[in-house]
Amino acid sequence: MDKSTKKTRIQQLINDDSKSISFFKPKESPKRSIVWQSFSIICVDGKKQEIVSCDKCKQLMAYRARDGTNSLARHTRSCKNESSIPSSNSSNQNQVTDYFSSSKTSIIPKKIKDRVKIGCVEFIALDSRPFETVSGEGFMKLAQSLFDAGKYFSPTSTVNLKDLIPSPVTVSRNVEDLYKKKQSELAKLCINI
Repeated sequence: MDKSTKKTRIQQLINDDSKSISFFKPKESPKRSIVWQSFSIICVDGKKQEIVSCDKCKQLMAYRARDGTNSLARHTRSCKNESSIPSSNSSNQNQVTDYFSSSKTSIIPKKIKDRVKIGCVEFIALDSRPFETVSGEGFMKLAQSLFDAGKYFSPTSTVNLKDLIPSPVTVSRNVEDLYKKKQSELAKLCINI
């Protein structure tokens, strides 16, 4: 059974509140990653699965011990739901500036605009994409999310984009989840009309 089918089957069991589903929380130890504070391993009929659930947003994710916890850590950093687990990490604390938002957009220096322009031109040329791609809503959301991610790093830090950008397989798995979510939202909207 492929992982996508397995995740779908497990999600259905969770939705049906099946008694065969249980959640296992790995014991804390100095050697265990801190990300396990935010995840639970899913068990079906008492047998651990290679699927974990985010304790905050309840998203199911594939996990194999031999692959490590990097993907879980990335999810934890980007998870939108409030953490139910207090963290000693100061980056999770609100800053005074978080409560103030500027009503005007920043003036972008020409040097930065030129670098982005060259990046867009290279993207279109190297990947043989239509010129309109850079004005599409999806591309704009991607660019904004990358820009927002960059705010978390200091100017001197080096980020390997291969660690940040999801693989095509991950994207394909999540497209179906997004479709189902939007389909559900549309159905609720139609019911309210």
